[in-house]
Amino acid sequence: MQPAPALPSPSTDPTLPRLNGLPVSPDHHVVLDEERGHLVDSLRAWKVKVATAGLWVLVALAGAGGLRALVWRGSPVPAAAPAGAAGFAEMYVAAYLEAGAGQEQTLRPYYPAAVDLHDVIPSSRYAARTAAVASSEPSPGYWAITVGAEVLVAARGGYVRAGTHFYRVGVMSATGPLVATSLPAEVPAPTPTTLPPLRLGHLAPPSGDASSAAVQQFFDAYLAGHGEPDAGLRAVTPPPFTSVAVTGMAMSPSGQSGVQTVQAEVVGTDAGGLKTVLDYSFQLAERNGAWVVTSLLPAAPLGQVTR
Repeated sequence: MQPAPALPSPSTDPTLPRLNGLPVSPDHHVVLDEERGHLVDSLRAWKVKVATAGLWVLVALAGAGGLRALVWRGSPVPAAAPAGAAGFAEMYVAAYLEAGAGQEQTLRPYYPAAVDLHDVIPSSRYAARTAAVASSEPSPGYWAITVGAEVLVAARGGYVRAGTHFYRVGVMSATGPLVATSLPAEVPAPTPTTLPPLRLGHLAPPSGDASSAAVQQFFDAYLAGHGEPDAGLRAVTPPPFTSVAVTGMAMSPSGQSGVQTVQAEVVGTDAGGLKTVLDYSFQLAERNGAWVVTSLLPAAPLGQVTR
């Protein structure tokens, strides 16, 4: 977007002739009312310039989303915690789960207040991994971050899985270095949301026609190393599976270009016999009488969203 051109100010441009203190465009004639002796030229040229300047401003606002903000205010979008605050909360929860009585100092980099962990046995729990899954901002720069942790508990000879637990942490970021405001609080899992509308329907078993055979051939090459994918797509290397089966497909109607959007469920079997269920979305086109996977989509395509 180019910035609006600078326009001369009618009141300050020294190059313009003046009449009774008013600027007069040299390109337009001045007409005087002989009876009243007053200036009746409406200075149309200046009105055009002012209108042009206004249009440039509106174009600039529209390009930056400002015009929409001026005429419409949608519902506010919930803010997400900065990556630094979320990562801080994840590390704090991991340190908290592993700490025990006599190890309170390990929490001071996160929560500098005095802490008494009472009879907690050190290293009795361990976070296999943590991830920030939700956040809210009770006040500017102060975040309530929910962290999911896959917890392991000490058992004879090692650790056993204890499921996924969720902890909420208050993190202050507005006053300088990140700091937690309390010990973590265990909370319920976040409420699952509804699935957005998707463009394609339910998956059905492959029909066995030429297009589904082409899809099977593509994934044999892409995931199992049997041949080369078409359209210059790179296969996964080394191949994670020895065999692949396409078990479900959903296809959009073919457009004018002959390209179809497809979603497929793929079951891969590795050298040890372990199976993995995967889901892919891609575009399929007919080229020279043969069906070819032309591109892999980054995610399942969404349907039309109504507001």
